[in-house]
Amino acid sequence: MIAVTSCEGDMEIVDQGKYVRYTPEQIEALERLYHECPKPSSLRRQQLIRECPILSNIEPKQIKVWFQNRRCREKQRKEAARLQAVNRKLTAMNKLLMEENDRLQKQVSQLVYENGYFRKQTQNAALPTTNTSCESVVTNGQNHLPMQHLPRDASPAGFVNFSFSPV
Repeated sequence: MIAVTSCEGDMEIVDQGKYVRYTPEQIEALERLYHECPKPSSLRRQQLIRECPILSNIEPKQIKVWFQNRRCREKQRKEAARLQAVNRKLTAMNKLLMEENDRLQKQVSQLVYENGYFRKQTQNAALPTTNTSCESVVTNGQNHLPMQHLPRDASPAGFVNFSFSPV
């Protein structure tokens, strides 16, 4: 007798291409037995055939193959469920990272804009005088922005972000 196992369906290829289909009652009985013992020994399979009349017309080898296929299906279901859980977690992480990326890109754009503005203000403040030190720029009140135009916003990195409104 030749038996080929596969994890697909509840049928086997036996005796050069003949299929053995289990009845719903046989499948129900085999499922009950599977939940009791997913890997019965050879002696246990023979005992099952003797004790369960609905399985009496099934060869022990066929029952062995059914249990192999059932264990394979169970393993595939568990792996599919695990992969779905991992996929959900990765999707959620991806969404969070995309949102963080957008937020950081906006922050970089704002900082580039502010840097250009302050660089221009620094250059304008340095032009009327020959002193280019930071003190002259800070103490020169003509080109200094009033504090109401510089709201402070703490960034996650601990830096201070200055925003301004054009005057």
